[in-house]
Amino acid sequence: MTDLHALPVSELLAHLKTSELGLDEEEAVRRLRTFGPNVIESRIKKNYVKQYLAKYTQFFAILLEAAAILSFIADWFSPGEGYDILGYAIFAAVIINTTFSFWQEYKADKTMAELLKLVPAIVTVKRGGKIKEIKAKTLVPGDVLIIEEGDRVGADTLLIASNSLKVNNASLTGESRPVRRSEQGETSEEILDAENVVLAGTTVISGNCSGVVFATGIKTQFGRIAELAVHVKKRSTPMQNEIIRITRILTLAAVLAGGVFFLLGYLSGQGVLIASIFALSLIVANVPEGMLPTITLSLSIASRHMAARNALIKNLDSAQTLGSATVICTDKTGTITRNEMTVKKIYLASGEEVSVTGEGYFHNGAFHFSETNKGSEERLRFLLTSGMLNCRARIEGETLHGDPTELAIIAAANKLNPDQSGYEEIEEIPFTSERKMMSTICRLKESYYTFTKGAVEILLPGATHFLGANGEVLPFSDENKSAFLQKAEDYERDAFRVLGFAFREGKGENNLVMLGLVGIMDLPRPEVVGAVAKCRNAGIKVFMLTGDNALTAVAIAERIGLDVDKVFSGDEIRRIPDKELKELLLHKNVLFARMRSEQKLRIATLLQENGEVVAMTGDGVNDAPALRKADIGISMGIKGTDVAKEAADIILLDDNFASIVAAIEEGRTVYFNIKKFVTYILSSNVPEIVPYILWFFLAIPLPLSVILILSIDLGTDMVPGLALGSETSEEDIMDRPPVGKNERILDFEVFKRGYFFLGAIEAMAAMFAFLGFLYLNGWVYGDLSITGSLLHKQAMTMTLLGAVSCQLLNVWTLRSWENSAIDRGFLSNHLLIIAMIIEVAWIWAILNVEIVQYIFNTAAVPAQYLVLLVPFPILLFISHEIYKWRIRRTHAKRDRKNTGI
Repeated sequence: MTDLHALPVSELLAHLKTSELGLDEEEAVRRLRTFGPNVIESRIKKNYVKQYLAKYTQFFAILLEAAAILSFIADWFSPGEGYDILGYAIFAAVIINTTFSFWQEYKADKTMAELLKLVPAIVTVKRGGKIKEIKAKTLVPGDVLIIEEGDRVGADTLLIASNSLKVNNASLTGESRPVRRSEQGETSEEILDAENVVLAGTTVISGNCSGVVFATGIKTQFGRIAELAVHVKKRSTPMQNEIIRITRILTLAAVLAGGVFFLLGYLSGQGVLIASIFALSLIVANVPEGMLPTITLSLSIASRHMAARNALIKNLDSAQTLGSATVICTDKTGTITRNEMTVKKIYLASGEEVSVTGEGYFHNGAFHFSETNKGSEERLRFLLTSGMLNCRARIEGETLHGDPTELAIIAAANKLNPDQSGYEEIEEIPFTSERKMMSTICRLKESYYTFTKGAVEILLPGATHFLGANGEVLPFSDENKSAFLQKAEDYERDAFRVLGFAFREGKGENNLVMLGLVGIMDLPRPEVVGAVAKCRNAGIKVFMLTGDNALTAVAIAERIGLDVDKVFSGDEIRRIPDKELKELLLHKNVLFARMRSEQKLRIATLLQENGEVVAMTGDGVNDAPALRKADIGISMGIKGTDVAKEAADIILLDDNFASIVAAIEEGRTVYFNIKKFVTYILSSNVPEIVPYILWFFLAIPLPLSVILILSIDLGTDMVPGLALGSETSEEDIMDRPPVGKNERILDFEVFKRGYFFLGAIEAMAAMFAFLGFLYLNGWVYGDLSITGSLLHKQAMTMTLLGAVSCQLLNVWTLRSWENSAIDRGFLSNHLLIIAMIIEVAWIWAILNVEIVQYIFNTAAVPAQYLVLLVPFPILLFISHEIYKWRIRRTHAKRDRKNTGI
């Protein structure tokens, strides 16, 4: 059967058993039951209870839950040792982290919900011959829909009648230019190309119309694309994969260590209970209980930083994923450009060229003449006045009505305060796709004037004269016309939309006097040039995928400094095999014009198959499948449709390409911040593990209890770790290549630096403090009788203070991964200062507050023994700064070798 949109109006009315008078109410109610409401509900429904509970089943959460259960089992076998407190504390950490993570994502969902405003709430229909307003969701096939200027179309509709109708189809096609629609327009098998159809989700820019509804809800073109997005499978994010990987590695290490020492303990005759408790202690010491909460908090801080830079993060993991992006596929209109048409050049028929300053519809500006002749400004004023008199658009305060091109003409004219008084509009000869021109006939006193605008090549044959340099009307010779046409072509090559202007005394569109032409452009945002340069320095490829034509796209690319090696239209890439297109994407800077939704989806897929981490921007329903497919989908917050916003991971609140680059900078920062605090947390694991190993093999009292280990992991490490997660970007963060897909947070360098370098120093500090304190107080090696005594409690307190004092300076030196921490300044991270105050307060509480001493089984230490804590933090800081200096020197040598210097 023929598609309904391709039927003539009379056949469609008959097919739908309706008429131009519309359905009666009884029939409309029956059809609403049959076809269902005219809504496109989110098919990706969120059950917040299930979403919250699912966080307890994530791998790291399960690991901590298992550790808590083991703690309760150990407490049952060995009550009074503090294992029950350990279990409760670990469970509390899991609950706090899970709730916090869920709350951040819930808030982002609610913020996004406030941005969704797609379908009109109320529409106007004709039912039973009477015009009335109804809820848009009650529209049914067969309704006669009446649409006015500024309305959003509520359903797919075949036109019955129209008046100077222009529609913005950008939400479906991505093409920014308004398109003309008419009941006389050509039909097409491709619904998006049908000139006699208006589609749900599009907006009427100017004019009005009526038509018969033939599709509603999910059956509309809008709904079909939205449905397609639901079935696109999303890849897990790099951060999700990395957390799983880190968890598995640390779990394996912890379980192996626990298993080995359980066997050693059992074989040495300590019994199953003691060996099990010892194994549990090692497992708890190896598992950084505070890591997951710290990662969550760090991602949350990054999300807030991104929001401050106009990027709303819907899922916390997306904050880091964007930092891993190797490719940005961006739309042009409204993201790279301002989405505001502006007159920038005017060419008077007398040969004078005028440059126009100012941007958009409300900004001031001025006119600069290439040469100034007597009366130049008056002739310019008359040209712009003729344009205003021949426009249907209007600007009322800050409210815009009508076609963006006409709005640009009005904005330019307003800079000269044109005088329209006295002109009375008599008749309009409307624009059609065949005529490519429009005219308005006005009366001034007793005379009639015709003002005409349109495509230059259409106006020229009817122009017999032009307005000369002195204001006189001169014959328009073939030579003059050729120069005039050449100027128009020059403007078009520079991506200007060109309109010619003419007038005549009397009525008619012949014997015109040419006034000049204007060049109109949707200007690039000024900050985009710098953002594109940042991407180039950062090793990020930028591909422009636009619904606009290639000529305009290439000109805009040149203006923003975007490298372009190849240009393909959507039709052209249909004929290119996947293998060849993947090769082009790998080695060439490609610009894509006239792109459709399925083609954007294909580009995203092929880029991912090339190993790229893809960030894809979009605002229309047509973009939703590609947004879902991309590693990071980025929707526009201002002009984006709700389907695009739901499919996206990030919403740009200002629709600005530069905000994407700023968010990438934040994403890269959070990656390296996480790397820093994972190193920081792992380094404190060593002074937690080593005391148990030495206790097992040597004849010494236990240097560190399990509850004290927990006080480090969930206490003293948490706030400094969070402070590292809030570090601002390092100066060279966008001069580094993207983080590779195979690059890991927990790599050999992190293990080496965390465990074997920084951790080793901290372990020496802890044991030096423990054994030094004991020896200074008369303890003799092998004397285990002091276990549980005041001296033992004081010695364990010194072990704790030895590790914590090293972590105090460790967090400062880890503020930069390769550069000197001194260059970061000591007062630039306020949260770190607060963390230091909290750590010092904790040390004071351990030494002086009885309730704290009771809970953690510690004791006050005489002040003179605190000198034992001094050497190793200083050693750690200096050693790490030398370590980073050697890394910088190695990199500098490598760079000199690569550049041949």
